[in-house]
Amino acid sequence: MVRPAELRGHNHALLIRLDRSSGMRSYVGRNLGAFLELMIFSASRSIWMCSPRISPNFAQKLVELAKEGVDVKVITESSRNEESANILRKALKTNRESEGGKEGAVRPQLDYLILKQGAGELQLRLYIIDGRQAVIGSADLTESDLYGGIEYVIIMDDARDVEKIMEDFIALWRIYSGLSDDAVEFTRSFPKSMLSQRVT
Repeated sequence: MVRPAELRGHNHALLIRLDRSSGMRSYVGRNLGAFLELMIFSASRSIWMCSPRISPNFAQKLVELAKEGVDVKVITESSRNEESANILRKALKTNRESEGGKEGAVRPQLDYLILKQGAGELQLRLYIIDGRQAVIGSADLTESDLYGGIEYVIIMDDARDVEKIMEDFIALWRIYSGLSDDAVEFTRSFPKSMLSQRVT
């Protein structure tokens, strides 16, 4: 788990509130990226996330995590986000082509659900790291939000809270995957691996 102490020396200019009784922290201010980027890309088991916009740089980092065996689940949209959506699509397409359908080929641990234009705007920003921490707030996974904007996030560490948020993520995936093909594209309607990612 990433803790604020690991960020000494970073100019992150954040107001940090810690409620030890509830396992919840809140952050408000600029330059959230020094903390949130470290949390997300330090994932060793899984990163499940929902962000309307993802920068191409961060989309590629998510693909690299998936190639290393981290279970990556992404809910995003194509509007104003097409380059990053294509990076996610291409990661699976390139893998299929390079492996040539070989038996025993290893698929990157990546699933995506991309809302198409006209499906309505995606509003939620949610990041679940290793089934142990959940981050909910205003920041998209872009450099401009993480390092430029004034953002607010809540970080939850309590196992019961994180498990509930994971269940909500699964419910959201199911709801969106039930939309018409004109509104959404996704890798799988409900990846079975989601069931094994419960907090232990």
